Amino acid sequence: MAIDTNNPVGNQLSTRQLAENLTTGTASPAMPFDPIDCFKQMVMARTINETLKARKTQGKFPFYIGSGGHEGLAGLVAALRPDDWLSFYYRDLGGWMQRTHDPVTPVRAAYSRATDSMSSGRNMPEHFSSRGLHILPTFSEVAGLAPFSAGVAFAFKRQQAAESGRGQERAGSSPIVMFCTGDGGVATNDFNAMYRAATIHKLPILIVVEDNGWAITTPNTGTQWGGNLVEWARGGGAYAVELDGTDAITLHDAVIPLVERARTDGPVFLHLRMSLLDPHSSSTDIYAYRQRDEVAQTKANRDPIKNTARTLIERGLLTAEDVDRLMVEAKATYDAIEEQVIAEPEPDPARISQHLITWPQEPEVAPTGTPRTQHLLQAINEALAEIASRDPGFFVYGQDVGSPRGGVFGATQSLVSQFPGTAISSPLNEQIIFGIAAGSSMVADRARCGEVQFVDYHQSMAQSIRLAARVEYQSFGDWSCPVLIRTKAGSGGGGPISDSGAGGGAFGHSHSGEYWFTSTPGLITLCPSNPYDAKGLLIAASRTRSPVVFLERGRLYRSDPPKDAAGNVIAPMAELWQVPEGYYTIPMRQARRIRIGQGSVTGAIITWGMMTLESAIAAANVVARHGGAFEIVDLRTLFPFDEATISEAIRAANRVVVVTEEGDHTSFGRHLHSWIVQHHFEDFDLPPEYICALNVPAAPYNGPEESAFYPTSHSIEAVLDRFATA
Repeated sequence: MAIDTNNPVGNQLSTRQLAENLTTGTASPAMPFDPIDCFKQMVMARTINETLKARKTQGKFPFYIGSGGHEGLAGLVAALRPDDWLSFYYRDLGGWMQRTHDPVTPVRAAYSRATDSMSSGRNMPEHFSSRGLHILPTFSEVAGLAPFSAGVAFAFKRQQAAESGRGQERAGSSPIVMFCTGDGGVATNDFNAMYRAATIHKLPILIVVEDNGWAITTPNTGTQWGGNLVEWARGGGAYAVELDGTDAITLHDAVIPLVERARTDGPVFLHLRMSLLDPHSSSTDIYAYRQRDEVAQTKANRDPIKNTARTLIERGLLTAEDVDRLMVEAKATYDAIEEQVIAEPEPDPARISQHLITWPQEPEVAPTGTPRTQHLLQAINEALAEIASRDPGFFVYGQDVGSPRGGVFGATQSLVSQFPGTAISSPLNEQIIFGIAAGSSMVADRARCGEVQFVDYHQSMAQSIRLAARVEYQSFGDWSCPVLIRTKAGSGGGGPISDSGAGGGAFGHSHSGEYWFTSTPGLITLCPSNPYDAKGLLIAASRTRSPVVFLERGRLYRSDPPKDAAGNVIAPMAELWQVPEGYYTIPMRQARRIRIGQGSVTGAIITWGMMTLESAIAAANVVARHGGAFEIVDLRTLFPFDEATISEAIRAANRVVVVTEEGDHTSFGRHLHSWIVQHHFEDFDLPPEYICALNVPAAPYNGPEESAFYPTSHSIEAVLDRFATA
């Protein structure tokens, strides 16, 4: 939509309105290229950039990052279809203008107005985002969106394959995702994860490296990669070319075949030579690290506004007077926009907790099927199959999950046999696993699952999961990332519940994992203790729009219900090994209360996962000796946890112990204990107790030391005996 300079503000469409004018449900041809309009968008981008830089200097807002020299990207964006997705770099204001024709939103973002449709004032300027216009939410972390972009492309490829299998292949082939980053982005793990995923799976993705020759305040003289970047990309399996990005018209013509190649044949790598006319950001002085003559030469010869104008004039499409007129009109448009934006409201601080987590909106589904005795691993298999039966796009992506065995633990065996193609084996890279699941979930706005073999391995995806957790908050609800990550956590051997009496976890396989995730706002962390809850919680997790980490305790995979010291199965726990057939859900953020014994409650035990079983054994043994009852509060949802249920149990018991298999080093359990003390100090008649694993790096491999590492029913009994006799 061209800007109406007679009424520049009143006739501006919002990005949401513009999205309604784009074809999103079916493939659409690229919009006819209008080189003059493309140049207008570049001029508007430059005008916005130059004015906002000045406003920052005047103290109107605290920060601005310049985009001067990168406006030529508009020519590339013009070669894309409206159903193609974009992952912009924070210097891509020209690309934003070409896709949206919206000069108002970047000004709103700079002034942090609540009307900013990209983040409602929450994110920094030039962090582009619009779900309706298929612009992924930009992160400040360079190339942070790379793994997510691979996931978007993965979703496109699966969708095309599904349509082709049904004889419904779309004319014009698959949408693509264009991922952009600066030259420094190539050095990041995020970028390399995306590149590997793209080349392994032959994804429809255009990877654009906008190389302006500078890395913050240092010339890029080989510090970001070794050798020739195009040769490097070709060596890994991508089709790679280098182009000049300082003339949008010639760039547009050159990229058309590249875009179509990415659409049909897989990843295309574009090393785009550009120039930076601005300092790195408003926090730096360009002449403190660049020579004046070098900057002047760049502005004279490498300015995309000048070069594009020159091409248009040479082709007889504009005159020099036309160019001057467009500059004047753009400034008049900007001035009217700014006057309007300044009058718009700032965010209300009362909304600060909005759009942090979105819980499932559908009503809970009660179980109706016939209960059967199952192990936790069987329940997980069934849950995944139930999800897949209702969502044809659902998949689990992880190491070896597509094998007939269903991964190393067999959790996806039912998917492999019942829903071919829904369990997909991945490369050995957890960041790729996470990125594929997360980006695909953003396309569908429904859960896509990644399986990480051991929670200890999550470190390579740590940045991506942190970013996913803030997507909804950062975009003020415009975007969601409902990714589901399942992972085995805790040890696989030792202890009274295990099938094996020998050690088995050791380093790299035995971390409990809680505090890596419960310390991340916007992320839901679940940890079931039994098969019944595991199935219902996993299905419920697939229905939320927020990211979920599902911790599966290895010692519970094939565990039977716990028994007391006399060999009797503990009845309240045994019921939870009866798993109904079919589809049912268990509400998240709702703890389970399990009563062991009769009469008044002697004490409350706050725990989860494996320690729920150990606590049940301890409670049953102490009740057999002293009578009374203990109440176990099985959190199930670790964070955000069920504060109300914990409070009710504490007030009923007046004595409490928190039991966790974490070590005591800034753990989730210690946070929970601190919360209890802070909120219930006056409710206690004995000090709140805390039981945890030993504070060593991990459970040793050998049986004796591993058994000493974890809390057991014996260590819990010692505390409960004091509660019963005090």
